[in-house]
Amino acid sequence: MYKAKVLLVFVLMAAIVMPIMAEKIKTCEYKDGVLTDLKLGYTMSIPENWKVKTFNETAEKPEVLRAFFIQKNYQVNQQAKDLDGDYTIPEIQIYARPLANTTPQDFMEELKNSVLKHNSGDNIISQLNLTLTGEYYSNQAVMLDSIPVLQAFFKRNWERHLQASSDDARYRQYGGLIVQKIHDVHEVFVFEHNGYLFVIQAFCEAEFYQQTASEFTKIIGSLDFVDSAPVEPK
Repeated sequence: MYKAKVLLVFVLMAAIVMPIMAEKIKTCEYKDGVLTDLKLGYTMSIPENWKVKTFNETAEKPEVLRAFFIQKNYQVNQQAKDLDGDYTIPEIQIYARPLANTTPQDFMEELKNSVLKHNSGDNIISQLNLTLTGEYYSNQAVMLDSIPVLQAFFKRNWERHLQASSDDARYRQYGGLIVQKIHDVHEVFVFEHNGYLFVIQAFCEAEFYQQTASEFTKIIGSLDFVDSAPVEPK
């Protein structure tokens, strides 16, 4: 009876511990300026002035957000600097998940509809920070690594709050703040490859978009899928 209890405890402990001990692997590797997603088979070239962030995942719980890049030498609005205001750092995010029954066209339509909602049940759209505050602008068809891609442009509207002294002509008595209406420009790329839906998002403040857009183009345009040919039997 005692042995049976010990065995039961061991089995229960194993059931608890085994998932915790599941092997964790990186979503992507970054080395010598190249990001590599071995699972999904693509690479991207990342300039030195961008910081790269990857994640850990398990086979049982894959990560939808594969990696993101943050610009290091970003510009900040001068008033935001002087008066301790908020600002947006340029960023690029890469998402991927199995296609299931969703096409890139379906996803884009859902995204356009979701900008008017408080939230979204879609596990990628909910992370794009466009629900409620977003505004659809335009779209076009482009090619990335010979793959047809839907590219759409969105605005994300927000308010920058600046701290000002009471003798400042812009001072608001009801809040003690200068409030500026600001928007970010978001580029969203959607496509499918090898049974996966891919979504790439790039964004920055509208004030600095013209200077930053060329870097977005350079990084996202470097996307390269390495589809290895099958090995012929000898």
